[in-house]
This record gives sequence, structure tokens and C-alpha cells, in this order.
Amino acid sequence: MSAEQNRSLYKKWIDELWHADPEKMDDLAEQLAAPDFVAHWPGEDVSGPVQLAEMVRRGVSLFSEVRVDVVVGPLAENDLVSGRWIFRGKYNGELPGSPAAVGTEVSFAGMDIFRCRDGKFTEYWVSSDGLQFMEQLGFTPKP
Repeated sequence: MSAEQNRSLYKKWIDELWHADPEKMDDLAEQLAAPDFVAHWPGEDVSGPVQLAEMVRRGVSLFSEVRVDVVVGPLAENDLVSGRWIFRGKYNGELPGSPAAVGTEVSFAGMDIFRCRDGKFTEYWVSSDGLQFMEQLGFTPKP
């Protein structure tokens, strides 16, 4: 695939998958991820499009008014594409142990790196500001 095709694939990842109706996430994950896809989330690896859709669904289910915006990139070279994003949403109160009020606005940044093959993602690495996220939900004291 060309660098432009890989950038388009990444834009579909951000613009469509992360903003999709939960019932449509399985189909979108099938379009984006190869059958042998592996995602490396902090503390957990996910394999295949079905597990990918479930992981995204779990992540966005904690929030309303979810918005994920690319702020750098996507950058593509050879079989790799990456981007930096900001996640925004309003907390719905469903995370056990969080003292944050329902409606608390949350915003945190992260970076993605994907390996692409034949028009699909085959491997994924993500790094996000988990500490900032946890502070906003009241799990850690603010400095």
C-alpha cells in the first residue's frame, strides 16, 4: 500500500471506528484489521477484529459525547502509519471506584503506531497519558 492509503486507513480508524455506533464496531473492525491483527494496549494484548471491536467498545462505553481528534499526522512510511490524538468525553459514572461525578469532562492525549498489509492493520501499539486520565476520574491526587 502507498503512504496515502495507509494515512486513509488511519483516518478511518479515528473518524469512523472510535465514533461509531457500538453495533457497527464489529463490521468496522473487520474492515480495518486483518484476521491476524494484534494490538498492544498497556497491560493487555488483543487479537483479531472481534477482540479489537470489543476493546474499543469497552473504552468508549464509559463516556458520552466522545470525540477523538488527530492533532499530529497521520504520518506514514513504508508499512507504518502513526498519529497523535486527543480523546474527549463526558464520564458516565460506570467505572468502579471512581469518585468522579457523572458528566465530568475528560481529555487526554495519546499516540498510535500501526503496521499495515494489504489494506488492513496487522499490528498496533498505543501509548496514552493514563496518569492524566486517572487524575481526571479522581483515582490519583492532583499535584
